[in-house]
Amino acid sequence: MSQTKKSETKTKNTGQFKKGNEVGKKTRFEKDNKAASKYKPEYCEMLIDYFNQPSTKVEYKETYYKGELNSRTPIVMPAEYPTFELFAAKLGVSVRTLKNWCEEDPRFADCYARAKEIQYGKLTSLAVMGIYNPVYAKFEAVNNHDKQDKSEVEQKVSGNIG
Repeated sequence: MSQTKKSETKTKNTGQFKKGNEVGKKTRFEKDNKAASKYKPEYCEMLIDYFNQPSTKVEYKETYYKGELNSRTPIVMPAEYPTFELFAAKLGVSVRTLKNWCEEDPRFADCYARAKEIQYGKLTSLAVMGIYNPVYAKFEAVNNHDKQDKSEVEQKVSGNIG
């Protein structure tokens, strides 16, 4: 029985990602390459409109008796919580792109800041109404709105001073 030795062949990597490649050297936010940005001025209005949607919606629980409507009870439900991730996905970009647009356009930066305030206002009002879980509301406020627990610490000094 003879053994055959498999010859190993190496293929040369000819893809675009190789040392010295010039593809992607300029970013789309450099002044001479601004045309490549997907930013449009109407995104400012769209951002505010997206975050200004009603916080709640009313759905009805209907009960029937012998095929006829017996009662219709309104139930207040939260609308979809507006996030920058969902807004970015709607535009087909990333949240990082939204933040880049804030650096690129002062008007968009102002709208972004207003949207963040609207978002926090909705979070607070829905948590106070008991619609949002308070633990989640606190988590959201601390992690996405730079809020923190305030606690007082009493300090006692012992020993001789002086």
